Amino acid sequence: MIYTITQSPVLIRTVDVEEIVYDDVNEVLEEKKIAGGKGIDISRVIKELGGQSITLGFIGGYNGSELEGRLVNEGILCDFTRINDEIRSNIIISQRKKNLQTLLSTSGPEVKPFDISALYNKIREVPSDSYVVLGGSMPKGISDNFFAQVITTLKEKGVKVILDADGEVLARGLNAGPCLIKPNIHEFGRLVGKNISDIEEIFEEAKPYLGVVDYVVVSAGARGVVGVSKEGSFHVVPPKVKVRSSSGAGDSLVAGIALAFSRGGSFEESLVLGVACGTASKLNPGNMLCTKEDVDIIKKDVIIKKF
Repeated sequence: MIYTITQSPVLIRTVDVEEIVYDDVNEVLEEKKIAGGKGIDISRVIKELGGQSITLGFIGGYNGSELEGRLVNEGILCDFTRINDEIRSNIIISQRKKNLQTLLSTSGPEVKPFDISALYNKIREVPSDSYVVLGGSMPKGISDNFFAQVITTLKEKGVKVILDADGEVLARGLNAGPCLIKPNIHEFGRLVGKNISDIEEIFEEAKPYLGVVDYVVVSAGARGVVGVSKEGSFHVVPPKVKVRSSSGAGDSLVAGIALAFSRGGSFEESLVLGVACGTASKLNPGNMLCTKEDVDIIKKDVIIKKF
């Protein structure tokens, strides 16, 4: 089983208007709501590909109840930890006439120590043959040590942890020894303390980390993905597509990798599926992710080079 953790979920409300007219009434033409967050999106892609996962994290207030209800309706298994405060929400106002978008984002709740303990105890119960995906921003009240503590606990049980983070959270989590890390090229540059621009540099800078983690995966946009492991190193290049939105491409990549690994796939097979998922998500606008149909088509044209 795959478990995803979304410690800072968000209820996203998209409102379409023809044009914003100030100091007047503006008619809403269309309104949509969707549950958002890195772990949630990863679970959504896993389900789209025919897999199954359980999403953990914090929910609270009316927004939290609606978010959970929407995920249940989508068929995504949830085991959230309820907190007292309202979770964050985003309002996206889209002006059709001007093709402009405005994002209004509320601040998230401050998570209390007993909330952290409740979630941590759920995580400790994850079965030993599972995969756990960690990533996303930390809500107020949780330190940068949280992922490292989770990784240490799960690693002792034999659980495979995939870490997709940035900055101090990534650095501390890496030291705890997850199975796989997945920064993008800019995040990886911050990790190694230098500006990374060439694919060849990624290979050289990633190899020293193989004593701590089993796999290093670095995404580099249209240039593809670099995967480094003791099994071999790969440069996986996607076919060219018409990009409508890059939002969610990284989450789709992680979902494909996690699903392939959970099904017994090799590192090479996991990279190919992940790249196909990430590329397929770019075909859709806004918060829409990849479809299985697009993934199956794109997967045939993915190029993989072994180094």
